[in-house]
Amino acid sequence: MQVRDMRMVAPGTTLEADLAIIGTGPAGLSIAREFFGSRVRVILLECGGLAESREVAASEGFESVGAPRVREPRLVRNRVFGGSSHSWSGKCRTFDDIDFERRPWVRFSGWPIGREDVSPYSDRAAELMQLGPNVYDHEMWNILGKARPKRDVSPDLLMPCFWQFARDPKQPMEFLRFGPHFLSQTAENIQAYVHAPVTQLCTDESGRRLTSLEVTPAPGRTVRIVPKIAVLAGGGLENARLLLASRRTRASGVGNQNDLVGRFLMDHPRISLGHYGAKSARAVQARLGLFQLRQRNRTHVYSHGLALSPALQRQKQLLNCAAYLSEHRSEDDPWDALKRLYTRSSPRYLTDMRRAVADPMNLVEGLYQRFAKGRNVRHKVDRLVFDCLVEQQPDPESRVTLSERRDEQGQPIARVNWKISELEKRSVAELASILAQELARIGLGAPIPPAWLAEGGLPESFTDVAHPTGTTRMSDDPAHGVVDRNCRLHEVGNVYVAGSSVFPTASHANPTLMIVSMALRLADWLKHTHFGPTAAEAWKPGAVPA
Repeated sequence: MQVRDMRMVAPGTTLEADLAIIGTGPAGLSIAREFFGSRVRVILLECGGLAESREVAASEGFESVGAPRVREPRLVRNRVFGGSSHSWSGKCRTFDDIDFERRPWVRFSGWPIGREDVSPYSDRAAELMQLGPNVYDHEMWNILGKARPKRDVSPDLLMPCFWQFARDPKQPMEFLRFGPHFLSQTAENIQAYVHAPVTQLCTDESGRRLTSLEVTPAPGRTVRIVPKIAVLAGGGLENARLLLASRRTRASGVGNQNDLVGRFLMDHPRISLGHYGAKSARAVQARLGLFQLRQRNRTHVYSHGLALSPALQRQKQLLNCAAYLSEHRSEDDPWDALKRLYTRSSPRYLTDMRRAVADPMNLVEGLYQRFAKGRNVRHKVDRLVFDCLVEQQPDPESRVTLSERRDEQGQPIARVNWKISELEKRSVAELASILAQELARIGLGAPIPPAWLAEGGLPESFTDVAHPTGTTRMSDDPAHGVVDRNCRLHEVGNVYVAGSSVFPTASHANPTLMIVSMALRLADWLKHTHFGPTAAEAWKPGAVPA
């Protein structure tokens, strides 16, 4: 893939394209690769470089004025080719049926499309991401070739919940990085630019048609992009910020006639529901640890957790939330020592050598578990923690606006007012209580509760997980959404939005698989609506390996 540095392009240059994609994360690159080898001229614009800079630029930050956000700004807005896949954990699952429904107890819930509209694209996304079967409920036991546990949780209260991990096929120890795989391909119709921050969406006088993009690689140096179609794929904060900051035609920004751009900001609030000490960890790991599935010469790793059942969500009017195990590994864990030795990343080679061979029975048992039982190795842990992710009730006052502070291009940075409601707290407290009750009933023992749960209260604070969602939400009604069911801006005929910012609700699931699924759906829409099947032939299966 040919990559150019926009800083080397002469100021005042005008570049033309059929399709301009702003952002090179999982959404932008998934759309671009659908046009590999076609007659559609595609320009990809990445505001960062091919590698992340050690210096933190002003444009990488944001102003936080709401609920505390403790994740580093760089993890929320990866300014590097490949976007958020540069730092993600690879964790994937599809959304549940209930996530798409309009739920009377969840204000502003309901998608204009259903799970059945997305499922075919989820299967395509799974193949692109080197994932295994898109099965995440009790049916996973059959696929793993294992009997369901004899003593299982009550299905009226909790449901089995699986996740899987997208790993790099060439580097199994690494999670899938979209950028390097995209750049390893050849496509003459696609031109990628780095150090190419888009600072303005320019429209005609009516504000209903995009005429050009302004790119400012350095202060005072502007390059103009003239596309027929543009896709914003910059992430949950940046998509909203760019629309709001493009104020030359309308003071409210582009696509914001109804004051909805930036509203309904959601994330996945995370909190601990309890933990087990080292002595109790073994049995819990055996029941709820990692599983391996070998298919088509690939090894897929699945994680097992527990989620509130849809029946209980409806009965008690709760949000969708799930608990999963987080291992707090011992410093002398032999498997971590082996990994560092294998990847040649060990800072203390001799110490790790001693740790790796200190407990040979652990290594033997681990190999047996992996190759005979299809389980992951059991790491030596100090404790096992049940962490929880909960979806959020959409709130129009939880939002992204523009700060008075400016970045290095002179543009306003994002001002984030993230809000968490009592419904999130109540849902998490209910899951924590039921989880302790059910784990004790099936013989694992209740985890040691956090202080807030032991005192019978609600959690006071959460940790964000850098999943900004919902700021350009989808709706068939322009009065309730920024984009339509095909992700087109209601007010601008040739601008589309990709990524989690279009999600009306966020589920509890990590968003990347849904992001890629929706990106593939959008790519198909662009092909058949704007470019025609002849001009926009999709790449042939097998021609572009993931």
